[in-house]
Amino acid sequence: MEMEQLSVAPQPAIAAPSEISSVPEVRQMRRGRRWLRSPVVLLGLTFGLALLMWSVDFQPVSSDTTKLTAAYEPTVADGDLLNLKSPIWSESRENKLSKEVGSDSKPTNRISTTVIPLSGQYILPQQGGSVLQVRARAAFNDKTMAVLVQWTDQSKNTGTVVNQSQYSDAIALEFPLVLVPGHQPFRCMGQSDAQVNIWQWKAEREAAVAGEGRIYTNAGGKAVKNYVGPAAGYLKDTAVYDPDSTAAYDEATKTWSVIFSRPLKSGDEKSSTQFTPGQATLIAFAVWDGGAGERLSKKAVSTWVDFIMQPGETNTQNLINIATMAGVGLLMLIAVVVAWRILPNPKRNVRE
Repeated sequence: MEMEQLSVAPQPAIAAPSEISSVPEVRQMRRGRRWLRSPVVLLGLTFGLALLMWSVDFQPVSSDTTKLTAAYEPTVADGDLLNLKSPIWSESRENKLSKEVGSDSKPTNRISTTVIPLSGQYILPQQGGSVLQVRARAAFNDKTMAVLVQWTDQSKNTGTVVNQSQYSDAIALEFPLVLVPGHQPFRCMGQSDAQVNIWQWKAEREAAVAGEGRIYTNAGGKAVKNYVGPAAGYLKDTAVYDPDSTAAYDEATKTWSVIFSRPLKSGDEKSSTQFTPGQATLIAFAVWDGGAGERLSKKAVSTWVDFIMQPGETNTQNLINIATMAGVGLLMLIAVVVAWRILPNPKRNVRE
């Protein structure tokens, strides 16, 4: 019996892999993929992104939205930085480097006073703290920086009366001793592997000048002490690099105004924070209302706030930044090329 032959339509021939790879479009796609995987290209893209972030002054420091900007004022003398009546502390002062915009989305050419909310300290005993907020401004010239802090206090307390539970009014600024990106120090006086620098001003360290209503540093010492915080509840008195200060209490508005001032660079990175124009760090605040019986750990505190310093002498700084980035980029390129040559790669053609 003869089998009936089925009629089958002819099938298209399947191209061999070598034939597929010979198609121009496929070869071009493979070359594009190899080009994208090139370490030199990846390095170039990374360097380009870093350059773009630098050009727009992208400085991620913390997740908080509150920021205190230190205005670069090269013509302002150190004495004016410590003068509460100096135009430098006026909110209407123009600053061409300011990136602030108003409600109309246009540049204001000003740097606003930053309002920082406070809350009672409830981590360590004694707990509490009554001051609700401080207002801060900051400025610096080519050598010195200063921070002005103001807050409301219903009574001026410049001494301690223990039997009446009254103590000196006080305020402190806190900075990371060395800021490590991605590793914020504990804001309540730091930790062993991320210490903080604390500047504490006390009214009882000051002496009033009769008739002027102002408070100045005593001749025998400074009203601000420079401390290092290695952990919650502990302070190390460095006895060096104590900042200068000027303070005044306004009876009419019940407001303390205190200026802290210190050189941008000190002689010891282990005991005091170093400040660099164009770079950012963090700042936190603590306030004691002595009339309310606040002392030691009983105080009002803030969270970390971004402390952003405007660029300094811009031409020189830009040249330094570009040269630094170019040098780092060249070293990275050399390292990648050397690694590409000496590390084994089974896909690389071996030359006989």
